[in-house]
Amino acid sequence: MKQQRLGFVGLGDDTASACLSMLKIMDGRSGISWSLSDPDSADVLMVANESTDETRRWDHSSKPRIIVYHHNEQKPSSSFVLQHPFRVMQLLSVLEDVSTLLGAVRAEPVSPTEKTSSGVTPSSNVADVGEFWNSLHDLLYGEVPASAHWYVAQSDEGELWLDARSRRFMADPALLKRMMHHNIRPGVLRACNAPATEGAVACSLFAMSWLVTPHLPAGLSSWISSDSAFQLLRWPSFGSLAKSRSDLTLCALLTKKALSREQVLALSQAAGDDVDRFINACAMSGLMRYDKADLQAVPDATDEAWGSRFGGLIKGLRSRLGLSA
Repeated sequence: MKQQRLGFVGLGDDTASACLSMLKIMDGRSGISWSLSDPDSADVLMVANESTDETRRWDHSSKPRIIVYHHNEQKPSSSFVLQHPFRVMQLLSVLEDVSTLLGAVRAEPVSPTEKTSSGVTPSSNVADVGEFWNSLHDLLYGEVPASAHWYVAQSDEGELWLDARSRRFMADPALLKRMMHHNIRPGVLRACNAPATEGAVACSLFAMSWLVTPHLPAGLSSWISSDSAFQLLRWPSFGSLAKSRSDLTLCALLTKKALSREQVLALSQAAGDDVDRFINACAMSGLMRYDKADLQAVPDATDEAWGSRFGGLIKGLRSRLGLSA
């Protein structure tokens, strides 16, 4: 059984005690055995959502961090979060998700001065992430289909490989961990005949989109009209990615019927940036239909009957997912 070490940073005694009890309950339920460790020796950190000397010390750590926040606090922007109080299965889920980033291969990130396996030396003048985003869209949905099998985007911290046939990315696991908390600013995707480097791990198109979209310019992507009708074709697979109440609400709303951006904002009460990020990532991944088709009339967001029905839908959904009320 794989062994992983968990460290606590700034957590209250009650939260730490509850986690320890849950770890004992979880023992044997998965292929990973979790043990308590000091933060310096830990593989994964659980960090309180506070700004103290203790927590700030780990702000730029390469270790995966699970931010623990209270229900009356705004959801942190970290990729891995737990809302306190949480249940055993929620803790188990996020620990299994984050463990995938640790990987079996702990390769070091490619040095910016080294020549990479693609035969291209990364430039120190890294392009804006918007150029990477636009080149990805052109390859996947442009008028001229991708002509090569492999494409690579360079950054000063490593390479992102796109398998154009399967529409999956490959990257060093250390680089993917870095992307959970930082903008590595990948450049334009360019054709390359070399395969992905040995030891690289797969990353789905949606996962890569979800990691990149927070760093895009505000608003919808340039190829998406703001007066479109938006509808999810299927729920995105968040996997090891953080998902908030807002994200689940958007999934439920946009699966049911096509809505305009204004309707989504009114019914979900989500922030505009969160809605745009969700639409951008789902559209790039082929999960979102967006066109200027006629929109169905929906009840006003203040309508009590609609609010009651939608509230019941979300409550039932969150209950099935094991989320707190």
